[in-house]
Amino acid sequence: MKTRAKFAILVVLLMLVAAALFRIVSYESRSEVHRQPPALVKVEAPLRQTITNSLPLTGDVLPILHAQVFARVYGNLESTEADIGQYVRANQLLARIDTTELAQQYRQADATYRNTLEVYNRAKPLMEQNLIAKQDYDDAATNMEVAKENFEAAKTRLGYADITAPFSGYITRRYLDAGALLTSTNATLFDLDDLDTVKVIVNVLEKDVPSISLGMTSEVTVDAFPGRVFVGAIARMADAIDLNTRTMPVQINIANHEHLLKPGMFATVSIIVNRKTDVLTVPTQALLKDAEGPYVLVADKGKARRAAVTTGTEQQSRTEILTGLNASDSVITTGQQFTHDGGPITIQP
Repeated sequence: MKTRAKFAILVVLLMLVAAALFRIVSYESRSEVHRQPPALVKVEAPLRQTITNSLPLTGDVLPILHAQVFARVYGNLESTEADIGQYVRANQLLARIDTTELAQQYRQADATYRNTLEVYNRAKPLMEQNLIAKQDYDDAATNMEVAKENFEAAKTRLGYADITAPFSGYITRRYLDAGALLTSTNATLFDLDDLDTVKVIVNVLEKDVPSISLGMTSEVTVDAFPGRVFVGAIARMADAIDLNTRTMPVQINIANHEHLLKPGMFATVSIIVNRKTDVLTVPTQALLKDAEGPYVLVADKGKARRAAVTTGTEQQSRTEILTGLNASDSVITTGQQFTHDGGPITIQP
């Protein structure tokens, strides 16, 4: 009996000692937690910026006007008066075709017309006096009209021997040299481009069509001039969706007075859909998210304070803040993952 009592007392003493040790260890653990240093963070005030919502597209630079200049009559190419890279004005002579045969045809048509005209002039007064049959008069009038049309056609063909520019621009290609024989399959002489204005044709996805309209500003860049932005505007829209690609062709015109943009260049286009000024933004990396939505941590009297925000457009690693922040707030941008709402912080310079 005495042995059992001693054993029970021993067990009670051991339990008391274990409880005491547990309390000591727990207290030391809590003390250790309280002694952890504050999180080191960096802060930044929100910036007011201009946010641009754009539609990125690609296309090729094309001349605003392009024409293949070809011969309307055939024969030997007597001379070329323009060459590649040369600027020419509208109606300027570009080439001349040998006129030997054309001139002969013109003179023959002229002689025939003058002869039929004389016959007609003699027949007219005779017809008025009923001295010739009406059929003879009608034949003379018809022959004169036919000869006149042949003469005008011959005159026109002779004029086609001088090949002129349909508009002002640059010769970007010459196909033939003087002495070449022009035929129906070999009549193209020059490529002529107007480079004072260029255009880029882009294909806008069906879902993006409602967001664009005529006159919208577009920013164009090319690999040849890195960092330089050429500004243009939407000039034309097809107003119909291509069934094969489900896109709509859109033409963007760009002033090119310096002639820096060349036909054939690959262009990256940004159609400016919307532009907001004086918008509050923070670095995108400062944003956190939980079950309640997006938020940031703000430095407030040595502690981190949770600030729920409503976000807008993201651009160049910064995000628009619609609600939840003031321009005077100090937003934690680095180290926010090491603290929490109400947690102690130390701001790094």
